[in-house]
Amino acid sequence: MPKNLPKFNQESYIHYITTKTFKNYPFFKNEKCCLILLEELDFYRNKLGFKILGYVIMPDHFHCLIFWDVEKYKELTIGKIMQGDKGITSYRVAREIYSHRVGAAILPHLPRRSFWQKGFYDFNIYTFKKFKEKLNYIHNNPVRVNLCKNPQDYYWSSCNSLENNRGILKIDKIEI
Repeated sequence: MPKNLPKFNQESYIHYITTKTFKNYPFFKNEKCCLILLEELDFYRNKLGFKILGYVIMPDHFHCLIFWDVEKYKELTIGKIMQGDKGITSYRVAREIYSHRVGAAILPHLPRRSFWQKGFYDFNIYTFKKFKEKLNYIHNNPVRVNLCKNPQDYYWSSCNSLENNRGILKIDKIEI
């Protein structure tokens, strides 16, 4: 992932976000880590007023589609969203892992509070066609790496929320 990419805050753009775990460690093979990420994402959605249009949690990274009304939330930036979510997720995951004696033995090579790589990738989506492309990419990511056979079979994705309202995190709807 390139470093120091500019972060855009363009009106009416959907942000396609990718962020990776520290040294690509597969923290998200642990269900509790996945739950923590989704709980915090939902908390910040409600606190800051953005919408979640799709997501997938892979073993070592996370993709998300985020949108907000910049006229209504003028001070909100993608950096502020990611800083809040990544910061508290790191803290809670570290607390979870190191609260068990086994955590320190399993992860001795990781600094105590490391969870995410620094930075994140942000791509602005400006057409419905590009939105569908990125949403399909997100939902098919687990299939591509053989975590499941069908996107609907992968639990840590918005695919089930959109298809049959069974997902773990509510997905917002917007007019595009």
